[in-house]
Amino acid sequence: MTRPQVTRPAGPIAIVVHADVPGDPRIRRQAEALLDAGYEVDIFCLRERGQPPFEARDGLRVHRLPVRRRFEGFAGHLAEYAAFAGLATIALTREHRRRRYRLLQVATLPDFLVASGAVLKLRGVPLLLDLHEDMPAFFDDRFTARPLRPLRPLIAGVARASAAMADALITVHEPLRSLSIARGVAADRITVVMNSPDERLFDPGRHARRPFMEDGQLRLVHHSSLQRVYGADIAVEAVARLGDLDVRLDVYGDGPYRPQIEAAIRRTRTEERVTLHGRVPLDTLPELLAASDLGLVPTRPESYAEYSLSTKFLEYAWIGVPLIASDLKTFRSHFSDAAVRYVPGGDPAALAAAIRGAALDPEAARSMAAEAQRQARPYGWRAQAQRYLAVVERLMAGR
Repeated sequence: MTRPQVTRPAGPIAIVVHADVPGDPRIRRQAEALLDAGYEVDIFCLRERGQPPFEARDGLRVHRLPVRRRFEGFAGHLAEYAAFAGLATIALTREHRRRRYRLLQVATLPDFLVASGAVLKLRGVPLLLDLHEDMPAFFDDRFTARPLRPLRPLIAGVARASAAMADALITVHEPLRSLSIARGVAADRITVVMNSPDERLFDPGRHARRPFMEDGQLRLVHHSSLQRVYGADIAVEAVARLGDLDVRLDVYGDGPYRPQIEAAIRRTRTEERVTLHGRVPLDTLPELLAASDLGLVPTRPESYAEYSLSTKFLEYAWIGVPLIASDLKTFRSHFSDAAVRYVPGGDPAALAAAIRGAALDPEAARSMAAEAQRQARPYGWRAQAQRYLAVVERLMAGR
């Protein structure tokens, strides 16, 4: 795609993220917005198996550090985060000597990753903290062992210190912004830039929707990074309760909880009804979603999830796929009962009943999908990108 001519001065801008690129859709969209606005962008990220250590194209430079996602318990998380933060500090400082970054953006988790930009901060580079998720809630959800409980105040303190170090913050939705303000972040320092789908990629006009159960089979879809909190195993358990229906569940994505999901498939004997496809390119995802009948977001109702509005939720709505989701306050703050069939989180029987209800009333499912599309329009990436660029330009103007 040819990028438009712009009058803004060129970057470069650096982004540090403990994630795979281009696999992380938020970072991908942000980088594209910056490139379209005339900036050069350097991204420092994980290096997954098979990825090159460095790529450069059309103003984008991707530095993949020799760390990949291998979480195993608290010690594994801490070691991986610390290794990545240390390598990012070295790489950022080295590249800054050559590139002279005008802005540094650090994406969480972990919040303490902002320390990788300490040298740049001391040299006058503005620091933007992008809160993808809430670190204290993440800690409380993942690490419940009694010996780790005394660390909770420390984790909360790290989150506050990281926010204080940043010149400005952005986050993914209003509930998380409100939580940050309650913890001491000034309201004028934090802006919501939603984790929205790109309208160009998820344009429903580009992907023909499958008529609901056109061949008599009910096609379910779920895509995520296969973390425990996202509940793919709950979806498997629900499918096992639908033995009288011709139903298929396609799961796209990969992650640390995949062995447990595979075990659930074996335990429920749903091998012929559930397929784990692994990761797929983001560009192919809209077509895969459009070819399904129902999208499932069976997120577990845990503290960490209460401040999460995953991109997949919005992607289903935008592409026009009827949606069944866990009844979480962040979901409800964006979509009403008319747009989403809400069910108690963590309850495979309730999820199965909702799936069965949709199969018995296709017209209601279609109506729900249309209303979700309508309610999703204000959350499109085009408007969010303008918010994002306004924050970036304000920081650089006040440098």
